[in-house]
Amino acid sequence: MAHSIGSRVDLAIRLLVAIAVTSVVAPAQAGPIPSDTFLQFAFTDVGILATGCDPADPAGPFCIPSSGTPTTFLDAPPWTFSGPALLTVTDAFESGDQFQVFDFGVSLGLTSLPGTASECGDDPVSCLGNAAMSKGSFALAAGPHSVTLVPTLAPSGGGTGYLIATVAEPGTLSLSMLLGFAAFVSGTRKRSRR
Repeated sequence: MAHSIGSRVDLAIRLLVAIAVTSVVAPAQAGPIPSDTFLQFAFTDVGILATGCDPADPAGPFCIPSSGTPTTFLDAPPWTFSGPALLTVTDAFESGDQFQVFDFGVSLGLTSLPGTASECGDDPVSCLGNAAMSKGSFALAAGPHSVTLVPTLAPSGGGTGYLIATVAEPGTLSLSMLLGFAAFVSGTRKRSRR
């Protein structure tokens, strides 16, 4: 009888310790990303999923924030948002890195091939303007998105980059489509009259 009481007490103590540990050391949670904000991610090596930056992603490395354009550290991947959007990704600091971008695990494509021996610093706007830095823009359809990145080139073995999702307003998208259709029809009419 004493053995079964001791086993129950031991089990209860183990359960309490497990609950305490999981409530204190909770895993990083992925979350929605804001539109029109440069968000910083980190990566370690080719083929290894990019992470967020510590402290937003406790599993990610420490990142040096932008000293120019306002940015925010990403939390743990995947990074989610909804709507039709233009997703732009750029490498930061030193050229040489390239990324494959995924939405729900389906490849959207690669960022551009990097140039050699160039630096853009920590500002995403400067990096986007530097022709030697790898970058890419990906048009995403309406609906939910779950984005991840994997470096395909990382000669320095790791670093950081930025992404920004510019979510199109429904009215803007409809107006753009309407104007595009009107221009198409107008051009077709002019050609047929000649």
